[in-house]
Amino acid sequence: MKKLMAAALIGLAAFAAVAEDERVERSWRWSPLGVGIAAPIQLPFTDTDIYGLRFGGFFGWNRDVYGIDFGVVGKNDGEFAGVQANAFNWSAKDVSGIQFGALANVDHGNFHGVQLGTFNLVFAEPACGIQLGGVLNYNVSFSGVQAGLLNWETTNFAGWQIGGLANLVKEDGQGFSVGGFNCMNRFVGLELGAVNLAEEITGVQIGLFNGADKLSGVQIGLLNLVCVEPLFNVPVMPFVNASF
Repeated sequence: MKKLMAAALIGLAAFAAVAEDERVERSWRWSPLGVGIAAPIQLPFTDTDIYGLRFGGFFGWNRDVYGIDFGVVGKNDGEFAGVQANAFNWSAKDVSGIQFGALANVDHGNFHGVQLGTFNLVFAEPACGIQLGGVLNYNVSFSGVQAGLLNWETTNFAGWQIGGLANLVKEDGQGFSVGGFNCMNRFVGLELGAVNLAEEITGVQIGLFNGADKLSGVQIGLLNLVCVEPLFNVPVMPFVNASF
């Protein structure tokens, strides 16, 4: 049995190596099943689409994958739709479905669905759905529900954020944001945290320290700061401050 398995592995490696040579004419571009040890020791080839099931072993690498994908590292040069369960998921284009990444989920296209991982990184917009990150959720823009140690959007956010350490939104945010430190440019909704900062806010800030350049709403906290047109022209107030 051991000799048979060894022979099979050697044969698979040799066949994959030969098949990857550009001189070999490939007879198919998709397969319902992908199996491998570590690319390019896999069947079918790395430039093949998978419609069905992929078990990539230590490193599975294909173009588009639609269906179920599991292993250690899963890489797609194209799109993914379905369920991914790897230590590390990497997609070059759009992803729709559920991603479980024990270490990380890294997507360079749009994302729609659910992400669970230590690091969830989406480098194109829009991203929407649910993100649960042990350390970091990072997006260009996101709409939906986020929970992680750090939630970071380089443009906009809409929905619910729960950040154990911080929620950072570079441009516009709206909805509900709770975290140790909340920092937004413009925000509409409720901020709840130890420190809440915003250039412009319409809504409510609740925290130990609340700061806003311009406020249309109420601040409740140990110390509250409004720079532009504060109530009674008092920019710093203990306990409660407001501007309308």
